[in-house]
Parts: sequence; structure tokens; C-alpha cells
Amino acid sequence: MAKLALLAGSGDLPIKIIQACLKQDKQVHVIAFHNQTPQSFIQSLPEAITYDWVHIGAVGEILKLLKQQGVTDIVFAGAMKRPSWSELKLDWTGLKWLKKIGWKSIQGDNGLLSSVVALLESEGFKIMHISKILNNLLAPEGVLGKIQPTKEDWLDINRGIEVLKTLGPCDVGQAIIVQEGLVLGIEAIEGTQALIARCDLLRRSGKGGVLIKTAKPQQSRLVDLPTIGESTIKQASNLAGIAIQAGATQILNMIDTIEQANQAGIFIVGVKIES
Repeated sequence: MAKLALLAGSGDLPIKIIQACLKQDKQVHVIAFHNQTPQSFIQSLPEAITYDWVHIGAVGEILKLLKQQGVTDIVFAGAMKRPSWSELKLDWTGLKWLKKIGWKSIQGDNGLLSSVVALLESEGFKIMHISKILNNLLAPEGVLGKIQPTKEDWLDINRGIEVLKTLGPCDVGQAIIVQEGLVLGIEAIEGTQALIARCDLLRRSGKGGVLIKTAKPQQSRLVDLPTIGESTIKQASNLAGIAIQAGATQILNMIDTIEQANQAGIFIVGVKIES
């Protein structure tokens, strides 16, 4: 039987992966990263789930552990904070890998993740898309709840998509908040939650503004796709709604998330975006 390794970040997605693997009787081993993977997640793991703690730059150690565990497939799940150079702490294998691919190739998030995927595949591992484990995760096209975007909301949505498509090739931004045509903020290294909190101080009075989340044009569909869930709805409850890229954005607990948006009076809409 194929054995799966979960490279776990923060958030709800790693928990959903573990729950699904248990239901499907999949063998799974967790790779947890210091200063990235929450201790609470590891403490909540059932006894049947094995795990190892590693530093994010311990490339040789990670490859060794994966092979010792008999791992064949790998899935990435959860948010990861981009480490600084001093935090990375590359081991000898990592330094050789970096020398081979070049520093410039990993300066952006997309370049780094693509290089990691290529390294793992060169070692014989298969990188799995999350949808192979969690069904019905990708957002469909259209309005997903009872609340409809207004004409003004659509202007903000289109404005946000225009900006993200411009910045995407520069490996900047998966999310943006726009209100009345004004860009209140663009997601950088801080993440969506911090973006929403920052922009809440800049919003015009009353309920308004749209959070738009899209995948970057060159982004791998195997790792790091934009994700929303019930916690996103709670954080964005003062906004008019959320627009996400259909087919390229993940919705955790889709039915419950949409119902929570209905109750909060905010819309969720999946938008088809041409590359």
C-alpha cells in the first residue's frame, strides 16, 4: 500500500487531510516543521499517526526520514511562513541543492515551491494534489450562497483581479481588498488574516469592500493554492463579500463555509479568470 507523507503547515487543512486519511485507511506520516507547524496539531494526532519534527532547511534529514518511513506519495497542506535566510538553516544537502538551482530561482514563493517539488520528484516521490484526498475542495464558478454581489461589488472584484494579474508574474500577492475602486491592501508575506485586519482600519464606514483571492499565473497547482474557510468568513464579516478564482481556490468545509457567509450577510463568488 502506498504511504503518504503530509508536509504540514498551519491552519485547518492538515487536520482535514489527517481525518480523510483515517477514513480511507491511508498510511500517513507527518513531517512537522519547527516554528511552522502548530504544536497543538501534533498533540491532537491519533496514536496511529507517526510524525517527525524537522527544521525547514534540513533537506538531507527530510529526504532520509521520508525514505526510512517508506513514503511513496507526498502532499503539502497548510500555511507556511517564508523563513528568513538566518531561519532557514540549510544542511549540507540543502546547500548543495541551492548551489545547483541558484539563489535567484528561490527568491519568490513560487520559485521556491517549484524547486522543492522538483527536488522531491527527482528523489522518486510523487507529489499529490490535495483533491486526491479531499473531494469537492475547489471552488466552482458562480455565486455560491444566497447573497448576490452588487454592480459596485463587481467593479471592485474586476479591479482586484486586474491588479493581481499584474502583480502575479512578479510573485507578489494572492489576495487583495478593494472598496469603492480603491485598493486598501495587497497580501504580501503577512498572510490573508493580517491583510484583513490591516485593511479593516482603512475601510470606509459601513459594510463594504471585497476580498479577492486568486492563484498566481505561474503558481503550481500541486502546492500552496489560495484557501478560504469558516475562519476566513469570520475574519471578513465586515466586508461585503469574497471573490475567489474558480477551479484554483480551495474552500474548506464548503457547505458550512457558504452557510456561515449567508448568516454573516456576505457573498462568496467563484470567478473564472483567463490567464
